[in-house]
Amino acid sequence: MSEQPVPPQSDEDVEAASFADPDLGGEGLGDTVVRGVGMAGVGYVGAQVLTLGFYLVLARLISPHEFGVFTAGSLLATFGALFTESGMMAALIHRKDRIEEAASTAVLATIAGGIAFSLAALAASPLLGLLFHDDRVGEIGAAMAGVLLIRSVIVVPEALLQRRFSFLRRMVIQPVGVIALGTSAIIAASNGLGAWSMVIGYYAAALIDAILSWALVNWRPDFRKASIGMYRELVGYGRHVLASIMVLRLNEEIPVILLGRFVGSNPLGQYRYAERMSSTSLLVVIQSASYVLFPALSRITDDRERFRQACLRSLRLMCAVAFPLGLILVPLGVPLAVIVFGEVWKDAGYATMALAGTPVGGAIVAFATEVVKADGKPQVLVNLQAVMLVVGAAVAVALLWMGLIGVAIGTSAGALAAGGYALWKTADLLDSSMWEMLGSIVPSAVAGLVMAGVLVPIQFVLIDATSLGTLGGLALIAGESIVAAGIYLGGIRLLAPETANDLFSLVGRLLARLRRRREAATA
Repeated sequence: MSEQPVPPQSDEDVEAASFADPDLGGEGLGDTVVRGVGMAGVGYVGAQVLTLGFYLVLARLISPHEFGVFTAGSLLATFGALFTESGMMAALIHRKDRIEEAASTAVLATIAGGIAFSLAALAASPLLGLLFHDDRVGEIGAAMAGVLLIRSVIVVPEALLQRRFSFLRRMVIQPVGVIALGTSAIIAASNGLGAWSMVIGYYAAALIDAILSWALVNWRPDFRKASIGMYRELVGYGRHVLASIMVLRLNEEIPVILLGRFVGSNPLGQYRYAERMSSTSLLVVIQSASYVLFPALSRITDDRERFRQACLRSLRLMCAVAFPLGLILVPLGVPLAVIVFGEVWKDAGYATMALAGTPVGGAIVAFATEVVKADGKPQVLVNLQAVMLVVGAAVAVALLWMGLIGVAIGTSAGALAAGGYALWKTADLLDSSMWEMLGSIVPSAVAGLVMAGVLVPIQFVLIDATSLGTLGGLALIAGESIVAAGIYLGGIRLLAPETANDLFSLVGRLLARLRRRREAATA
């Protein structure tokens, strides 16, 4: 394919957007983001449904102990991926000029980083075996080192797709990658490979991701345009993002280290499943909204009042969706884990309950992250993630005597503390007050807590869904979810009519867009 430069401004590039602009004519600011949220959300939800299906099978083929061994062994690959990316993705999305030069420079930088850190991870892998007292952990760490190199080649095409408001990654690439991971891991697990099944799955997903990303981005680098000067500009912005993500990843690995080192591989495997259950609800919001929010808000920062109103409305909507999805895990965490994954994963259900604060605080943190990046102040992110790390680690260590549950509570505490700090910093950045920021989220929090409070006695006192068998239990959970939705939406309508109207309007516009697409397809 011949080289094609990245268009500096496509039709979609010139459309800045947020949830706050419903009255723009044509395919304007609000329409672009609504369309983006819908498409990114559909793609992400589809990928999560596929992931759930594959993990249902894997939960019966791979024991919690084996999952724990893989989780510990993948620690270096997970952390090393930050250095290969080096903040280049955020820097590319935020740039407003010389995109071709920046993208070509970033390709060289990320691939060089991928090679260097793959070799570093390979050399350091024996340390994992020593840390976790298990030679298999070190062997898996060595095997996973190559994933860093593969992942490094994905950074630039993913950034270009996101800055163009292209949703091919969400609609095509991510679901296909999940299929590759799940299929290969299940085949390997069926042949008794245990933890190594996940290694094979991750390589399959990474390779598919890399191939499809470059095939669909419709761009090739011109290395003649790469320069040291541009590299310094990219790093100048990206180093703050990189530092914050490093702290974030360290925070995510603290539970792995504490559980794997002091509690055992079985609780570590249980934690990984609990983390997946609790994070899914948050990631549905983050991957749907923030994927569009960063490039959209980056284009309207010069109009400060418009930027401010867009941010406040985005905060209300993100929290209105994320809070109930997180808090419903308090009553439903245990029955979901047992009914969906099996009795052996019951401890993961209790850990999921303890992690319910993570989506609540995490939604606010995700909002603040996109806002400060869009406003060109990524240095704020380091302190934000540091709050999460310090509080989460301190609480987890203090409650380590409680084992799995204590570590999960620490994770929730860190997310909630970081959420509070995020509100304070974004209020200052937006020239707003804390009362105004709190007013955007308190109704959703109160309605979510009432919803959870009503369901807890239903589940744990009146009817235990786990005692009704698989079909009966799933039917009860579905019924409880409908009741929960009614309670929550009624609470939002009562406490914050404006938020309720915004939420219903967003859903209505998404449905109307889908309806128009179906009509156009059948015309």
